[in-house]
Amino acid sequence: MAATPESSLEDPLRSFVRLGSGTGAVGLMAATLGADVVVTDLEELQDLLKMNINMNKHLVTGSVQAKGGRNRRLSFSTRLYTDGRLHIL
Repeated sequence: MAATPESSLEDPLRSFVRLGSGTGAVGLMAATLGADVVVTDLEELQDLLKMNINMNKHLVTGSVQAKGGRNRRLSFSTRLYTDGRLHIL
């Protein structure tokens, strides 16, 4: 289902995890459309992800957070994903 201005991301496709985010651009775009996004990547890219989130936070209407690193288990709580479903972006 493609996001349209009418539907935005007010439907079940609201919570996403972006694996291997790199700069975080895709996750940030989804967050500007109202999605709740967790962007992940290796430890070496965490500073870049966090910088890009900070520089673009004024555009975000949903939420976006960076997680990841070596040997780190990601926890997807129901507080972030209120409908109980997680979508890979």
